[in-house]
Formats: sequence, structure tokens, C-alpha cells
Amino acid sequence: MSNQFEICFRLDGQLIRLPVNPAKLPVAHPTSNDKYNVLGLGEIMVPRLPDLRTLRISSFFPGRPLPGMQEQSGFLPPEFYINFFSRAQEQKKPLAYTPVRYYENGEPFMTGDSGFDVLVTAFDFEERGGETGDFYYDLTLTEYRDYAPQQLQLQSSGDKGGGQPVQVTAEKARSLPDGQLYAGCSAVANGNYYFTSAGDEPHGVASNKRVQVQRILAADKAYPVHILSESGGALGWVKKEALQVVSST
Repeated sequence: MSNQFEICFRLDGQLIRLPVNPAKLPVAHPTSNDKYNVLGLGEIMVPRLPDLRTLRISSFFPGRPLPGMQEQSGFLPPEFYINFFSRAQEQKKPLAYTPVRYYENGEPFMTGDSGFDVLVTAFDFEERGGETGDFYYDLTLTEYRDYAPQQLQLQSSGDKGGGQPVQVTAEKARSLPDGQLYAGCSAVANGNYYFTSAGDEPHGVASNKRVQVQRILAADKAYPVHILSESGGALGWVKKEALQVVSST
């Protein structure tokens, strides 16, 4: 029976799958709530926003092909995977983490968990005696959130701007016809979504799923629209016909 679980990562358009799945896949999502002692009440807890999610993976990169390996692209040596994660860590680049889950009969499950962007915060690997060619590793990944500031337009309130105060205003959005698909809009998705705009695996299936449109490519792409979940996690690429705009504001 073929392996029905895949752990995928993407960096700069390069997609990889872990060759050997770990025995477990723990995801920690703590919340640093504050505790206080209140006179007459005792200890209380003030809720705070959840901390960044942390994913820890422990497995090995085999030095030769093994039964049950993820080999869609053919066997790749441990050096390939070590360089991939080391490069992401050294260059401080976020990875797109995507788990792909199927039951033994091929039916997908947990499709609402589309993964999230992560940074490599620790990557340790070692060789062990008697297992020549294999590299065991511990990989710690921490959720990445885009913190890029919004761009604002600066305008001087004076005719010539000499010593006059500056006003900060946001550019007005263009008026769009109802139902127009554009980056940033909300939509309902129905149909398959894929890892790349060419329709590469892995894929998921959306059924009346509320999504956000992140990016739209040229029409010559098979799946030109990239969508996110409502929480901002990357889902994949879809056809325009698979989306129905529900918000144009």
C-alpha cells in the first residue's frame, strides 16, 4: 500500500516532500494568558492572543531508496534535503508547510488544515554508526506572519510645501464592478486547488469554502488564482471559474 500522508514544503517555487514521515507530528499553539490576584476574587486569568505555532519533526533522510518512501520526483540523497532546510535557515526565508492527508481508500481528510508559512528556527542532523548514508535530524519550525507595513501617501498642505505640515492619507480604492475578481477580495471556492499554478500535486478539494484571493496570474496559467483560507493559511491555485466573489470592499 502506498503512503497516504505527505509533508510538503515550498521555498522559492521549489516543492519537496519529506522522504520518510516522522512517527508523530506535534504542533504546539500555546497562549500566554496573564494571571492576576484580585482582592475578593482570588486568581483570575486575562486572555491574550495565541502565540506563534511551533512544529517539530524528527525523522531521517535515507542514503538509499527504501520501501514506502515519497519518491514522486525520484530518489534524492540526504544532501539535497539538508541543503534545502539549511538554505531556508541561513537566508531567513519562510517556507510554505503543507500536510496532505488521505485515508487508505484515497479519501482526503482534514482538508481545512492547509498548513501555514514557517521559519526554520532549529535544524540539527547527525550520522549514526552502522547506518552508513542515513542522516537523522530534528527540525523545529515556527509560524511566520507577514509584518510588512502598509504604504501611505504623503501630501503637503501648503502650495510649495515650505515648512508646512504634512498630511498622511491612504489612496482611494478603485471602483470595481460587482463580482469582479481581484487580489484581496473574499470569495467562495468550489473545486480542486493545487500546489502550483500548473496544477502540480498535492491538491485539495474546496466545497463552498470561504477563501481570500491573494494573487492572480496571467490567463495562460492553468490555475491562475492563488487562494488563502479565512485565517490566512495558503491553500493553493485554482481556476477563476471555481470562485464566486462575495465581497468587493
